[in-house]
Amino acid sequence: MRLFEYEGKALFSRYGIPVPRSKLARDESQALSALGEVGLPAVLKAQVLSGGRGNAGGVVLVRTRGDAEKEAGRLFALKVGGEPTRALLVEEASEHGEEMYVSITLNRGRREFVALASRSGGMEVESRAEGAMVDVPVPLEGLSDSAASELGARLGLSGKTSAEFRSILLKLERLCREEECELAEINPLAVHADGSLIALDSKVVLDDNALFRHPEFSQLPPEDPLEGEAARFGFAFVRLDGRVAVVGNGAGLVLSTLDLVADAGGKAACFLDLGGGAQRDRVEAALRLVRGLPSARAVLVNIFGGITRTTDVAEGLIDVVSERPMVPVFARISGAEEAEARALLSGSGVPVYATAQEAVLAAVGEAGR
Repeated sequence: MRLFEYEGKALFSRYGIPVPRSKLARDESQALSALGEVGLPAVLKAQVLSGGRGNAGGVVLVRTRGDAEKEAGRLFALKVGGEPTRALLVEEASEHGEEMYVSITLNRGRREFVALASRSGGMEVESRAEGAMVDVPVPLEGLSDSAASELGARLGLSGKTSAEFRSILLKLERLCREEECELAEINPLAVHADGSLIALDSKVVLDDNALFRHPEFSQLPPEDPLEGEAARFGFAFVRLDGRVAVVGNGAGLVLSTLDLVADAGGKAACFLDLGGGAQRDRVEAALRLVRGLPSARAVLVNIFGGITRTTDVAEGLIDVVSERPMVPVFARISGAEEAEARALLSGSGVPVYATAQEAVLAAVGEAGR
């Protein structure tokens, strides 16, 4: 689960990591009211989970109330990577010079957490800081003061900046460990003229498998309304940026179907795993959910019926496609009662294919029109 910037900064503040004074605004009126508390100049920041917010114009400095009113309207209408702005963070402007990068992240290749830092921060840090990132491993018991000091020394920090960097790094590592995060990142970590540091942005990714130990995060709004709906039914769902919505029963089956879509020259609009079963009500819920994907031009349903009756799957498909017009649905259904399922779907407008490859080619062809 990814947190919005304002949620990540609330965590930072709780752990003593310095952040600018700010206020969340859900509409333009609240944004203008927030200026009374934050003051001018201020930074208006679109709250989205998509990357590239800065390059898309989602962060803007305003110096007058008139500018703030104009920019707030623009930002609330802005989409970043297809994702609409959910709210604005109205934040005090922070005069600073140097920008740094620091994070605690899971290195899956090394099977350990590492502390990463660079003297270069801000937008497109990955390309600009290539070769300039330094890291130290984080042991299970936590990062030591000496290891944090070592990382600061390798960056060439000294004086007040070195001391504050060490303090922030230790707090960020404790946050990551105690809240069970996959990533806790500050980019940029700004350096004031007096050498003090402040976190101007946050990126926090929580470990979904550990959320049951952190009920406080269950109150957070879902990253995506469709993901919230999928969670209600127990589906594994990830929105993607393609045109073929992929639905199946079993993570392995859905992943292999995504590969087939890519091999056929298409791109998936989503990954939706129904789970171990594909009962009629779950199929109906899944189809209604992916019907809400604006980028989807075709739906590909790949079901293997072991203990599942494929006639139930067919009846679920028929119910949804007959409700109201939707993008074409293509199916590959095999397993128990397969012949009966094919017969049920023969007049429904949902073509059924003998192999997954055939269904994929038909769906990718439709999506490409």
